[in-house]
Amino acid sequence: MSEHTEANATQRQRTTCWLDRAVLCATLLTCAIALAPNVPDPDLWGHVQYGRDWLEQGFHTTSTYSYTAEGYRWVNHENLAELVLAVGMDVLGPIGMLNAKCLAGLGVIGLIMWRARKAGLGLITICVTSMLVAINLTYFWPMRPQLLSWLCYTLLLALLSWCFQGWEGRGWLRWLEPNRDGSESLGPEFSSFRLRCLWLAPVILCVWANSHGGFVAGYCIYVAYLGMRGIEAFSCQGRESFGLLRRFAMMIVAGGLATLINPYGPGLHLWMVGSLGTPRPEIMEWRAPDMFTTLMLPLWLIMFSWFAVLLLTRRSRDITHFVIMALTLWQSLSHVRHIPFFAIPFGFWMAIHIESVLRRFNIVRDEAVQPASVSKMSSRMQWTFGTVFALAFMLLGFRLYVRLSEMPVERKDYPVAAFQYVADQDLQGRMVVTFNWAQYAIAAFGPRDHSDDGLRVSFDGRFRTCYPQEVIDMNFDFVLGNLEPRYRSPKSPPFDDERVLEFGDPDIVLINREQPHGVNVMFRNQDRWALLYQDRIAQVWGLASKYDDPSSMHYIAQDRRKITDDEQTGSVPWPALPIRTNQNRQLAQIKL
Repeated sequence: MSEHTEANATQRQRTTCWLDRAVLCATLLTCAIALAPNVPDPDLWGHVQYGRDWLEQGFHTTSTYSYTAEGYRWVNHENLAELVLAVGMDVLGPIGMLNAKCLAGLGVIGLIMWRARKAGLGLITICVTSMLVAINLTYFWPMRPQLLSWLCYTLLLALLSWCFQGWEGRGWLRWLEPNRDGSESLGPEFSSFRLRCLWLAPVILCVWANSHGGFVAGYCIYVAYLGMRGIEAFSCQGRESFGLLRRFAMMIVAGGLATLINPYGPGLHLWMVGSLGTPRPEIMEWRAPDMFTTLMLPLWLIMFSWFAVLLLTRRSRDITHFVIMALTLWQSLSHVRHIPFFAIPFGFWMAIHIESVLRRFNIVRDEAVQPASVSKMSSRMQWTFGTVFALAFMLLGFRLYVRLSEMPVERKDYPVAAFQYVADQDLQGRMVVTFNWAQYAIAAFGPRDHSDDGLRVSFDGRFRTCYPQEVIDMNFDFVLGNLEPRYRSPKSPPFDDERVLEFGDPDIVLINREQPHGVNVMFRNQDRWALLYQDRIAQVWGLASKYDDPSSMHYIAQDRRKITDDEQTGSVPWPALPIRTNQNRQLAQIKL
């Protein structure tokens, strides 16, 4: 009888083990899909090109590829990220970079899972927490420099959690939470060796400062974390904590000095202060999130989870964690792009409280994370569960494969056909181009050296890093008018939606037909501009004196113009650059 009981116990253990692994694998696949968006960011073309330019031509300190800001200073806060993107695209290719990006995201989720497992938390808690974080990172996980911000942020949080192991997870503010038994507390436990490892934080901050401007938020969180830990130490130990407080202060100063190790020194910080202090409502990510759209459903879920665990947890609440989470939630509700700053620490710090709530409602039990019914499943039920998981793995795996096997440039979103027309006609000179297509235009037509004429743009996604506000204002005057949320500098000339058509003597205008203000401006100026190309999403206009005059060497006859309303369907693989030929240039030379 005892042997039979032991055999049943072994079988139940095996059943629970493979179910645990199956659930964990399904969770990882789900998170991988969430972290594998394959739609190219509008600025990806530019980031890769700027990285290649640095490798081939050296470091640029003034604006490139622009005719409206020639010689204007360029404070590039994404140098390291652009080098990584350039080298990665050249070595791994777009598909390889997609896979690397997904693996980086799984690395973030893996750290969260590992920390939860080390804390003895159950499988349900680990899976729920991981998926909450993953779905909140989906929108912010395309291939862009911000990825290095999230990776550096994750490493910084992991380092702080490791250095303060034995300190985290409890309320140490004795002013708010005095000892109930009246005994004196020696204060939080910490390892001197682990605290010495805080010297790695300045290294992370240095890398971060050279990768993306998000280092400013990261440094503020770092200061807030050490500052709150210092307050906790003082509340428990009084004057005896002064040595520890000096160490924290030194680490804060060291972290700040580390961010000065960049190509611009303190100039980067001065520029960041000026830029961040100026509104940018034209960029969607800098607006407050619209909480009543489906896109914000993941944020609602993670906010509700945070509020719920704070109210219902039976674990001691870490005041430092609460302050950091509150600050990052405030920023997330102010600017869409800051949501990962809230989601990632939620994964690190809230898992233990999620576990507490689940145990409180008997969703998981102390003796086993899995419900009792799982360990008592019949053989038929085991086969049923196995079949369900096998089908789930096949569906999830296929979905992940599709996402990681292509980076499509959708014709309905980008002017693929219009760019091919520009290449076929060998149009060169100066181009007024809508904001989201400008860096695609730079990669396709930007001059690579002094002997290459190419096309220079009026404005692109580098925004204030290399364009004066006057240029920004006149470009948005043309594209957006006064109908969208706008910021205009009081020092800029009065609103004039035609000024960009005169400034710097442009030759070509490429506009998105879904931006009706710019289209209307062009039709108002048909006496000076000729429509050369049109499809459902894009229009290409040329200066009439150059392209509409039969006596001009650049004249484009009517039979070489293409004016249609053709729907743009399908996609082409990134980078979707047009096929360039010298045929038209040779024909022009023959005519001369």
